[in-house]
Amino acid sequence: MSAWWRQFGVGYEPVILTLREGGEMLGVAPLKCREGVASFIGDTSVCDYFDFIVVPGREQAFSEALFNECAVRGIVQLDLEALRLDSVAARYVLPCARNRGLDFTLSDDGVSYAAALPTSFDDYLAGLSHQQRREILRKQRRLSALGNSNFRVPGDWETNIPGMETFLAFMAESRRDKADFLTDNMRSYFNGIAVAMLSYGLLRLGFLDVEAKTVAGVLMFEYNDTVYLYNSGYNASFADLGVGLLSKLAAIDWAIGQKKAVFDFLKGPEIYKERLGGKQVKLVTCRLSLGQIHA
Repeated sequence: MSAWWRQFGVGYEPVILTLREGGEMLGVAPLKCREGVASFIGDTSVCDYFDFIVVPGREQAFSEALFNECAVRGIVQLDLEALRLDSVAARYVLPCARNRGLDFTLSDDGVSYAAALPTSFDDYLAGLSHQQRREILRKQRRLSALGNSNFRVPGDWETNIPGMETFLAFMAESRRDKADFLTDNMRSYFNGIAVAMLSYGLLRLGFLDVEAKTVAGVLMFEYNDTVYLYNSGYNASFADLGVGLLSKLAAIDWAIGQKKAVFDFLKGPEIYKERLGGKQVKLVTCRLSLGQIHA
């Protein structure tokens, strides 16, 4: 959030609500506000899911405290984007709003994809369609014809931070829209989240090498039992070999080796996500009108 704020926060007021009940922490609402309209810090161009940060078991009390605090601060509208249906916001805050008689609208906000991971990569491949398995094997044979390949996920600071420059170069090479997306501000943002997430031990930067030449990269986050694929890119000289897809497969293989339960492809309708075993996760946006709220 700090990385996003440094690059894109101009024009907003930070409203980070630490909500308590009788001195007991309930949770945190990390919001930005402009002209009485509050939303989560960040934006949907770089943030796949949003939610409140709540102590388990205290969701109902948090929801009540949230609306009370919004009234005190003069917040007249909450725009909550990219909510999973299993989020705190969807499961608790919205029912609380309904019970208070508040007006709100729900709209589709795209989809995400996530794959449940088995205990072996062979079992994972067996769960894909016959056509997809055949295509994967074909790509793997073509790549192996160039020499030995290796997928590495360095765990040290000294390797990861310089590696971001290689990764961002691959992003820009792999698709024109990604090249346009990577403005100077956006590059600074990506480097900012890399430093922050690496310091928390959550960043995973994976590279696919062929005969000591790096051909593709994936930027991931590892948290609890899930690996989140944030973005990817590849060396355009190797595009016809499918190294973009193969690097994602290697990342899935790595996640299985780490005994993870879920590989989350994150938001976006790209067809490869379904082909690689991802199941659709619906996302919604909620706009809550708080004009009539009373603390």
